[in-house]
Amino acid sequence: MTRATDRELELAHRLPDDFVEGGGGSAVQSLIELVGENWDRFAIGTRAELVEALLPILDPLLESGAEVTDRERGVCEAIVAKWMQRQ
Repeated sequence: MTRATDRELELAHRLPDDFVEGGGGSAVQSLIELVGENWDRFAIGTRAELVEALLPILDPLLESGAEVTDRERGVCEAIVAKWMQRQ
């Protein structure tokens, strides 16, 4: 069991903004890259679980006119914290 550090929770909170700023390419590939950069100490299969959990929250943010809100930031933070507890 691993507890998320303050830094990791901050990265998770910023994830929707970083995801939208990354733009271009596929949503899945962008998210795989972000998760890989931020949580590279975890095995690729484990990171894939996180990508799968985050994608439904982040993918809609690529739609025209979508805006990142504190709701998405908080949900991403909670998903990452829960995922890390299971590690």
